[in-house]
Amino acid sequence: MANPVDVYVNANSKNIHNYRFPSTLGSIGGDKFTFFLVKEILQGGELSTTGTIALPMPTNLVDDYKVEYVDAELGPIGATAVGMGTHIANGFSAENMGNALKNGLKTVNKNMLSQVVAKKALEMVPGLSTGDAKTTAGQIVTSATNRAVNPYATGVFKSIGFKTFNFTFKLYPLNVSDTNAMKQVINYFKASMLPEDEVIKHTGRGHGHDDFTYEQKTGLQKLPHRFNISFRDGSPSHHGGRTYYMFKIEDAAMTSFSVDYESEGGPSFFKGTSAPTNATLNMTLQESKIHTRERDISMYDIR
Repeated sequence: MANPVDVYVNANSKNIHNYRFPSTLGSIGGDKFTFFLVKEILQGGELSTTGTIALPMPTNLVDDYKVEYVDAELGPIGATAVGMGTHIANGFSAENMGNALKNGLKTVNKNMLSQVVAKKALEMVPGLSTGDAKTTAGQIVTSATNRAVNPYATGVFKSIGFKTFNFTFKLYPLNVSDTNAMKQVINYFKASMLPEDEVIKHTGRGHGHDDFTYEQKTGLQKLPHRFNISFRDGSPSHHGGRTYYMFKIEDAAMTSFSVDYESEGGPSFFKGTSAPTNATLNMTLQESKIHTRERDISMYDIR
């Protein structure tokens, strides 16, 4: 049986930047692993695969959704208007609009209306028109009448934001060769998450008539690479190799990356070398596209 890591690398990348840890990953058969497609951003915003990274599964797998809402105080008049608007939208006609306006006005209690009018009037009084005027006016009306105006607070959708993922990979090399593979993975992650200065090479001729080359920075930078991440079950024929029950990540930027070489009692190294015996990779990635319901259905093939 072919090594599934080799299968995915050959299918997705023809570049020389293809790294894995450990170097034997996938050779045992049935190994579940994490597969990174590293994408370079070209002019015009198109993405081109520039390399791959294959690692064992992380210690944590959390698919976190966040939807942001903000509190909004409609106030009694605003709440009435919202109710009127809903009624009109559900059955729009001149007659329905007229009925909605009449019914909406009927719901405005006279005592409540006097509370609102009194509060608004106090806000116009000189000396109360600055600072916390609205709060002060409301407190005066409440103290005088022993009643408070219902703020009719509601939650209003603001944004879904960008999905963020945090992963921890614990790597334990078995020998110096594995440590070298680990070093290549770490270096490629670092290089991929950073911008690159754009330079122009010039060729000149010195006093001794010898040609020389020098670089001039343009002041521009190439953007950091993006990452597509999937979790593979080691079987190329099963659901395309992707673990069917797991989520995937597309077009994500790496916003943080750290390497911890500490073990019990401090860092440790293979005897007679400077090669560390372990490393813990901590990374945070953020998708660059808003995750909508349609995108969720498309990505996870939800029926």
